[in-house]
Amino acid sequence: MVKSVNQRFVAIIAGAVSALLLIGLIGVLSTRQMADELEYTDESIIRSLAILSGIERDFLLIRVNALYHLSYAEQSKKEPHEATIRHNIAETQALLDEYRNSLVVNARDKELIEQDIRLFNVYLAALDKVLAHSNANQRDAAVVVVESEWKPAGDSLTSALAQHAHFKEQFVEQAVQRSMQSGRRQTWVIVLLTILGVFGVVVAAYFFRKSLAATLPHREP
Repeated sequence: MVKSVNQRFVAIIAGAVSALLLIGLIGVLSTRQMADELEYTDESIIRSLAILSGIERDFLLIRVNALYHLSYAEQSKKEPHEATIRHNIAETQALLDEYRNSLVVNARDKELIEQDIRLFNVYLAALDKVLAHSNANQRDAAVVVVESEWKPAGDSLTSALAQHAHFKEQFVEQAVQRSMQSGRRQTWVIVLLTILGVFGVVVAAYFFRKSLAATLPHREP
């Protein structure tokens, strides 16, 4: 009888420990999954938004300095602006390459970055013509290129970058929502398992007590 009682008691303890281990394991895995999702959001998606913002900033500086370049007749005044333009072109190209090589999240994102790169190259071709005419002090020819090529190319690229940034902002919002929903689901799973575990231990303890009472000798009054 003592052996049987001990076996039942050990079974209850083993069941309770197993339930606690299962709940703890699920909690650890859930926390790890959420941490991985947040790390991915921080290192990849938010990084890509920062790069798109940097591209827009550098592109604006290119356009502003090109206008200053056109406004001066003296070559000495043009040179600092052209140097700034070349520097920002290199920065923009580096950011575009980094995005395309390591930060694309899906087919639509790839399509948008390829569009950005294509429009930037179109813009650079028009910009080179504008700078060439400006350096030669051919103002009328420069104005023609500005109106027919440079400005339309710049407006198209500005619109494409805004479209891309809007897409990525929506993607970030969706990723955050998915993380929150996943966290809520995991929380409910842990709560449910905890309730089931407590219920199972209580039921096992009840039957253990009942069986124990049945095995004990009855005392005569």
